[in-house]
Amino acid sequence: MKQPNAFNESDEAAKARRKRSLALGIGLAVFVVIIFVVTLVKLQGHVLDQHF
Repeated sequence: MKQPNAFNESDEAAKARRKRSLALGIGLAVFVVIIFVVTLVKLQGHVLDQHF
């Protein structure tokens, strides 16, 4: 016997929701990595400008 899902939806709808959630998670992770890389590149140029 299959367990009912939390949202009381069909199997097709549950699969579609899982795919959307996965796509959003991957998109968010890619966005965070891009922001991190851009921040590092911007900071790296200014590190050499400091005079000790």
